[in-house]
Amino acid sequence: MAGLVALASCGGPPAATPPRSAAAPALAGTAPPGGPAMPRSVESLVDVIPGDAVLVASVPQAGALLAGAAPAIREELLAAVLARQPGLSPELARDLMASFDGATVFVGGEAAPRESLGAIVENGCVAARFRDGAPVERLLKELPREAGEGRFALRGDEDDVIAHGAWLAEARVALVCARPEPLSRALRVAGQREPSFKTSSLFQAERAKDPWLAIDLHRLQGGGATGPEPGSRLFIAVPIHQDAPGLHVELALFGPEVPALGTVLAATDHAAVAKLPQGALVTFGLSLQRSPGKTVSDVLGAFDGFAGEPTAAAAAAALAEVGLELGDVDRALGGEAAVGIYRDPKHKLGLAGARRAEALRHSAVLIALATADEAAQKKVFGAVAAHMKRTSKKLRAKPGSLAQDLDDGNELRAETRPGFILIGAGDRRYLAQVAARFGKDKESLAATPSFAEARALAKGASHLQLYIDRQAFAGLLDGPVAASVGALGASPTLVSLALAPSDRGLDLTLSGHGGVEILGASAALAVAGVRRYINSAKAAAADELE
Repeated sequence: MAGLVALASCGGPPAATPPRSAAAPALAGTAPPGGPAMPRSVESLVDVIPGDAVLVASVPQAGALLAGAAPAIREELLAAVLARQPGLSPELARDLMASFDGATVFVGGEAAPRESLGAIVENGCVAARFRDGAPVERLLKELPREAGEGRFALRGDEDDVIAHGAWLAEARVALVCARPEPLSRALRVAGQREPSFKTSSLFQAERAKDPWLAIDLHRLQGGGATGPEPGSRLFIAVPIHQDAPGLHVELALFGPEVPALGTVLAATDHAAVAKLPQGALVTFGLSLQRSPGKTVSDVLGAFDGFAGEPTAAAAAAALAEVGLELGDVDRALGGEAAVGIYRDPKHKLGLAGARRAEALRHSAVLIALATADEAAQKKVFGAVAAHMKRTSKKLRAKPGSLAQDLDDGNELRAETRPGFILIGAGDRRYLAQVAARFGKDKESLAATPSFAEARALAKGASHLQLYIDRQAFAGLLDGPVAASVGALGASPTLVSLALAPSDRGLDLTLSGHGGVEILGASAALAVAGVRRYINSAKAAAADELE
């Protein structure tokens, strides 16, 4: 869609355009006499991207990225786009969008040695395909232009060239690049005179029909001594299955400063998350399961390069002040941690300015740390409790529990349970209610149909699991925002992250469903926030005039 807007609006004059003058944007032919003929056919837009491209974003389906947004939100976004294009009539814009059949944004390998964002943009191109070429040709006819074998230059207000383009009429593909050299390369690739991106290791043919983004992190940053090492890459796809968008992310980030967590942490099934009480808006499940033969010291050691110092030694020194050793923590600590974020459903989460001060009240965060050895658990908790008694006058201690008052009626507390240490923070009364329900089967997340549905879709064990109950969140909002978020559907969001055992750094895969709907929810909140801001600004301006 960004490519479409760029093509349709860059330098576009109003519908009633006077004869060309030095101040009016124009299309000027730039094709060299006797140059290669325009490619007549393009199988896919990937076939116009050079094989050495360091960044490619593809949107093969017009509405894919907005699939999670309610119709009203899509209309708001469309109206916002049209409002910023004074030279584009709404009728022509809608015809262009109706004909839009996919777009790509790409940066060729020329940008690889460069470091500035401006240099990267200078090598950027946009390619868009249309089911019907008539709207594009209508747009071109409305703008002053010169003959040029299908190639043109977009000129700015001072008659300077701001972009170069080509219209492949028979293929119904439009190309626009910041400079003529990347455009010429793209045309050579389209004419099969250079290798296309299909030959790149970044390309994933199995996801070509999904919206996706691929970045060579090493080459895009110039391959410096402190940058990501060769092989570092990012790939993001939004797979569409049965009209429901999912999320797939692959990240390989290699280098001496990147923690190689995949070698020291094993995956888990996140059983502790299922024990959290019902009503959580968001939950996190984190694996603390050490790989065979690894200890907490090894896990901390993975961060040495990032921290610039031996982290295990620093942790051991801190524990010594409490009277503990790393071995005590290793014996006590189980294989996972679960985090739940809660909001009392009796209290709405208002977005209006008058209620922002209350946004954090009536809320609670509960952390459940699984433990492995009862004796070690008691030793660690007892040592921490004794240390806190010596250093804090506000601490309230009972056998197996600690509590300390915070501001505005909030509390920080910790307590031991069989197999767990619970740590909580938030509204004192509501936090106590949430903590009391931990581990009770009939009141747990495991007994919630929406959570059970999401867990059933998860693919095996993972290192991190994120769950968002969108309907619970919508129930806390008020007015039209709640309706917009609630329109996203009843399905919850669940995303899992798994680490590969690479000793070069991080090599992870994140997958799940419902991620795009979160973008739709964000759009709903953003639109509501902008509306309130505009209304407040208007009211303030009116007050000043009075």
